[in-house]
Amino acid sequence: MMVERRYLAAEELPPRPDPSAGLPRPPRAPGFIGRDISAKDSVIREQDEALAPGSPPGQSPVLVWYRESRRGTVIGVVTFGLALVGLATLARGTEWMTLWGAWGIIAVSLIVVYFISRNDRFSAGADWVARGKKWVRVYELAKVTCHSYPYYGAGVCMRDSGGRKLRYRFIDLSSDRMLWDLTYNGILHSVIAGGAETNWMLRRTLALPYPEPARARNRSAQPRTSDDACGVWCALTLVPPQTRRHWPGSSLPSAAP
Repeated sequence: MMVERRYLAAEELPPRPDPSAGLPRPPRAPGFIGRDISAKDSVIREQDEALAPGSPPGQSPVLVWYRESRRGTVIGVVTFGLALVGLATLARGTEWMTLWGAWGIIAVSLIVVYFISRNDRFSAGADWVARGKKWVRVYELAKVTCHSYPYYGAGVCMRDSGGRKLRYRFIDLSSDRMLWDLTYNGILHSVIAGGAETNWMLRRTLALPYPEPARARNRSAQPRTSDDACGVWCALTLVPPQTRRHWPGSSLPSAAP
């Protein structure tokens, strides 16, 4: 099956936000799988600004941050617990319910999930994105790839020119619309203008175009692509074709690989 390949030239990239003001805001990026609602209307995210994370040392101000509220965390933990009970019942029937040890394991698992969820914080500025204390400069990425991890889910792995590394699940990046847009715009610039190394699964998942080949070269020139292995679960977040037409470069000339 032939897949249409899209190209984008560096001069056609959306503008970078100003580090101090955060303007202009990046365009709506494809692939967002979260709920597109404002922070103040969400009941599952923390509203107390006193709990907001700060910027990494020497970096631009925080433009957006996300942390689950207690209510949101409890909802997530209950959902996770019901899933565990359901899986155990499918595998062992109802006999396991008489084992106190099994309930103890479930209880400990739920407590661990609660504290991990409450302590996880996501934030982004005009040119950086962070998870907890780890962060990268998204416009200076040297390598960005998609991977899938057991019990972790599909996510993006980023390494910037300074050697900093950050791993983000797509579901976490989709916790906030602006967080997703800021990260995507940085990845797009790094790939198209900076020549960041990537892999085909990330391109397919995020609907990333290919760098426009040099005018003097044949358009069949192959872009640099990593041969890192990616799990098939990453495909669960594939972007529907109808969402791609709204992103810059969607109408550019294309060629079959």
